[in-house]
Amino acid sequence: MSSSYPYYIVWTGALHLGDTPGVFMDAQYAGLLVQIPITVTFVSERTDPIVFVVTTTEVEIFDNKKHPIYWDWTPGTPLPTPVGYIDDQDLITGQPEKHLLSIPQNSAAIGKHWITIQVNPETAAGLRDDFVLRRLEAHESIGAKIGW
Repeated sequence: MSSSYPYYIVWTGALHLGDTPGVFMDAQYAGLLVQIPITVTFVSERTDPIVFVVTTTEVEIFDNKKHPIYWDWTPGTPLPTPVGYIDDQDLITGQPEKHLLSIPQNSAAIGKHWITIQVNPETAAGLRDDFVLRRLEAHESIGAKIGW
């Protein structure tokens, strides 16, 4: 693994999140929330926190209300503290934007986990912005794969 970019791809594709289906023709529409099953297979003893990187395109936000990302949320339970956010960092439309997820090592034991990405729930319907999830990467100090 190159020391200049210590991440590897766990998943790549094009998932459209938001409330306006059909906006991004290269992306499969997923709705307002997506849960990605992740299996952690190895965690370095020196790693705290564990780190994932989410790459998106076409992100816009309203009133600085970012799209939260959660670790190990179970539907029907209260939402935990987000481990990261998707926000609009690049003003050039269509350019990839990277978002860091920081998960405490004690929350990322070897085994099955979920990464949940939610379109901002605080913005009124019709104004919730859409974005495309392009890639999920993990830091080389952990082992992670998509699915169980």
